[in-house]
Amino acid sequence: MPGRIQAEERRPHFFLSYARSRYRPEDSDRWVAKFFNDLCHDIGQATGTLNPGFMDRQIPVGSEWPDQLADALANCRVFVALFSPGYFASDYCGREWAAFLKRYHAQTAGLNRPSAIIPALWTPLDIKEIPESLHTLQNVPPEFPPAYATEGLYGIMKLGRYREQYKETVLRLATVVKDRAAECALGSSPVPTLQTLRSPFVGRTPGSKRPAIRLTLAAQSIDQLPPGRDTYYYGRTPREWTPFRSEDHTLPIGAFAEHMLSELGHQSIVEIADEPPQEPVDAPGVLVVDPWTVKDRVIGKRLRQIDREPMHVLAPFNSGDPQTAAAVERLSDDLAEVLPNGTALKGSAAYVSSPGAFREALPKVVAEALTRYLKTTDVHPPQTPPSMPRPTLRDPES
Repeated sequence: MPGRIQAEERRPHFFLSYARSRYRPEDSDRWVAKFFNDLCHDIGQATGTLNPGFMDRQIPVGSEWPDQLADALANCRVFVALFSPGYFASDYCGREWAAFLKRYHAQTAGLNRPSAIIPALWTPLDIKEIPESLHTLQNVPPEFPPAYATEGLYGIMKLGRYREQYKETVLRLATVVKDRAAECALGSSPVPTLQTLRSPFVGRTPGSKRPAIRLTLAAQSIDQLPPGRDTYYYGRTPREWTPFRSEDHTLPIGAFAEHMLSELGHQSIVEIADEPPQEPVDAPGVLVVDPWTVKDRVIGKRLRQIDREPMHVLAPFNSGDPQTAAAVERLSDDLAEVLPNGTALKGSAAYVSSPGAFREALPKVVAEALTRYLKTTDVHPPQTPPSMPRPTLRDPES
């Protein structure tokens, strides 16, 4: 019994679901972190809980995010969704929402329980910017300060004249979280694997769906490695390649990239360089290549073919890997020799030394790949004339 009570006390009161900023991702979420800490403080005061809330920034870069997120989603009492235009564009936020909702429905089927999902406005939103299925949610309770509805949490945090209204908003939100947790009384229960879920938002909000990104991995499996190469960073297949593996970073680079692309609002189409795709894919592409791989007879030949119509390149060079550190110059020359066009593209990063550097480089290379794709993709005009005549400019006095 004492163990069970202790486990209950350590459950997070709320799970904060939010979209990471696409601009300067290394520090742009500090305002979200401040809000999270302020809300945790007020909930802690109101409930005396040991664990007021969960925010994924608590997880070290490159660790097993999906498992830890799933654990928090399986144990939190309520789900706080930080509404913003980026939130509904993020496939990953949508999957967090779907995972929690399945858990909620499994426990409350046939019961008269209030919603355990609490929206919080990060930025002011027009009703058209919110998916139609969420229009019935009470986004701004009447007792909240008026500036909250007009400026959103981010606005009243940034503007000094609203400091007191910000404090009141957070305090009232803490009260909602406390009361809703008690009313819903959700027990801990497993949630589906996040990768198996679909976002309920993608395609539901005008302009929210972003193009998929074709992510090509060029790496060897353990049985393909050259003699003497350390097997620590490799697995049974190229998908298990983990160039930055350490105690704090155990996620394969492909899964790490997929997770980041989800944060950016993109779905991923993952391919292996030496495996022909099942069907042609028309999408902006990023090639993540192991510099140790380019001299492999089969993979090297395939990379030369890819470079005829080059893709943007990201090449992890783990500075903590003694073999890589000792062979940087040779590996860099090999990479440039096999992929001269891709490595020369604006945005390509032919030397990425750490997980943090990879997190910084990927959004930049995706932006450049998307820009290049939109410039080079054929745009097909409508085949039939519009049914309405084109509008013409009129004099203001007419």
